[in-house]
Amino acid sequence: MELQVIGTGSSGNAYILRAGGAKGQALLLDAGLPVMQIVRAVKGWRRVVGCLITHEHLDHAKSAEEIAKYGIRTYATQGTIDAIPRIGSLTQLNRAQTLRSFSIGDFTVMAFETEHDAAEPCGWLIRYEPTDETALYATDTYYLRHTFPGINYWIVECNYVESILQQQQEAGELTEALRNRLIKSHMSLRRLCDALEANDLTQTQAIVLVHLSDERSDERLMVETVKAATGIDDVWAAEAGKTYELNLTPF
Repeated sequence: MELQVIGTGSSGNAYILRAGGAKGQALLLDAGLPVMQIVRAVKGWRRVVGCLITHEHLDHAKSAEEIAKYGIRTYATQGTIDAIPRIGSLTQLNRAQTLRSFSIGDFTVMAFETEHDAAEPCGWLIRYEPTDETALYATDTYYLRHTFPGINYWIVECNYVESILQQQQEAGELTEALRNRLIKSHMSLRRLCDALEANDLTQTQAIVLVHLSDERSDERLMVETVKAATGIDDVWAAEAGKTYELNLTPF
């Protein structure tokens, strides 16, 4: 597999998860950028067989309706579908029920509950059947209530570092209200490490950290801390415009 980062962070999130090499299929993970920016960025648009939306906030769902109108099967929970701002009374989106798997092309996917200030947010468990590779996509959640055995690739939020949050509050650069929202809606470095350590990572080959805060993150610290906590060497902080190789073997 490979992960192409079109956008990440509060300015807009969209990722392409490709499998099976040059002729394989792909999924769009979130659509939080203008639709033409997404389409222009994607190599092999015709191989995109589906789009998975995590929640209704515009930095994740800005172009969900338009992507669906392009003929891409686009999925979200019913709460998210009802909450997405849209023109008109009809939606093109397909309903996903949490903890119920279904097929999109060569992928089997399942939505699971996440914790965010949204109507019915979810993460996505993704399995590519031809090679038995499994990826997890979880963003905009302050913890993970489930554990996930057998994950090969984690695409997971690491939004802020607790010590930076504390320093900003003490310096008067962060209001109490914003601090409370952050700790109850986004994944901190410490909570991510706790979540990863609660899982069996024996099958994990790579971890991609997404949705880093511009003001409250430390990319190098985050990567090194996650490496130390998990023993996984391939840990990256996602950058827009980059593609990350996700392989079961190092060769």
